[in-house]
Amino acid sequence: MARETPDNSDAALAKRPRQSAIVGKLMVACFMAMRSGYPRKHLGAVFEELLVGMTIRVSDELRAPPRSASDISKYLGLPRSNVRRCLDALIEQGVLRKVDEHGYTGELDWLASRIEAEYFLKIRDAIITAADELKALEEPLVDRRLLWPGAGAAAQPE
Repeated sequence: MARETPDNSDAALAKRPRQSAIVGKLMVACFMAMRSGYPRKHLGAVFEELLVGMTIRVSDELRAPPRSASDISKYLGLPRSNVRRCLDALIEQGVLRKVDEHGYTGELDWLASRIEAEYFLKIRDAIITAADELKALEEPLVDRRLLWPGAGAAAQPE
C-alpha cells in the first residue's frame, strides 16, 4: 500500500501554525474544563483514569461488549496494573461498574447526574469552536471584492 505524501505546499504550510494554535486552544480548554470537574487531584494525577474512563465511554457508544482490563491495557498501551487501579477508582466514584467477571461498562446514572455539568458544556463548546475554525481554514478563499464592492484597488472602476 502506497503512503500518501504529505502536502508541503506553501498554502498547506501557511495554514499549519493556525491549525496548531486552534488544536492547542482546544486542548487547553478541554484540560482546564476537566480540571474544574475533577477537584480531588491535579489533572496529571488522574490522567490515566480519564483515558480509561473515556475508552469505556467510546466502547459503550459503539455497543461493544464490556471491556476487560487487559483489552484496555493493550488499547491504551498502559500497564495492566495501572488500568486495574484506574478501574477500581472509577468504580468507587460511581463512573463505571463491573459486569460479569472481567468486564467494565459506564454507569448511566453517573452520566445522567452530570448531563448539564459546566465542565462538559465547556468541553463541548471548545470542540465545536475548534471544528468550525479548522473547517473554515479548509474553505476556499472568496474574493473579497465580490463580497464588498469597492474594497481594494482592483475593484476601482476603470
